[in-house]
Amino acid sequence: SAALSPTPGMMGYGAAKAASHHYLQSYGPSASEENGSTSVGILPLMLDTPANRAMLGGDGNDDDRYSKMVKPIHIANEIGEWIKNPHLRPHSGSLVKVMAKNRMDGSGGAAFHLVR
Repeated sequence: SAALSPTPGMMGYGAAKAASHHYLQSYGPSASEENGSTSVGILPLMLDTPANRAMLGGDGNDDDRYSKMVKPIHIANEIGEWIKNPHLRPHSGSLVKVMAKNRMDGSGGAAFHLVR
């Protein structure tokens, strides 16, 4: 999201994200034409990692903030589906936003939305 909206307190971070997205969108289509590879930008709000949990603080139990984190396995599973079913894969150079659909009990999944 940092590259898609203003980041007043984190301008360097937002600029780096925007540059990465621009590079991916510029490189993706040519890579696909040249060698058949697909480059897709995955944009999770926040990944569920030990470091991100530590940054948020709290014990993680009964805390709604953790339910908004995207579990890496959900991203891996979606990429696996794209490999098995190429017709579901976004075009090379696409940006795909990932939103957690987690429930307090840890179940759920992730929703993938094409941004660009």
